[in-house]
Amino acid sequence: MTTKAIRVWYAMTVTCVVVLAFAGASVLYANQRAERAERRAEQIDRESNRRWCALLVTYDDAYQDSPPVTETGRTLAAEVSRLRTQFGCD
Repeated sequence: MTTKAIRVWYAMTVTCVVVLAFAGASVLYANQRAERAERRAEQIDRESNRRWCALLVTYDDAYQDSPPVTETGRTLAAEVSRLRTQFGCD
């Protein structure tokens, strides 16, 4: 091989390695940011559920102390109880 051909192959090889390194770094960075965003969304969801717990527990306890007599009231009581369980309220 000639010296010029060696320089061209060397330049192409270095360029490919640099492009692959940047691509790999970009993928790693994007994955890190996506995981962080997912953890933040889960934290926000848990916080939102926690805020609803006070209301759900109050209603559910009231419905257990004096059960509703109408069909609508029973449906509402069942739904409040289901949400309390789903949100993990104490």
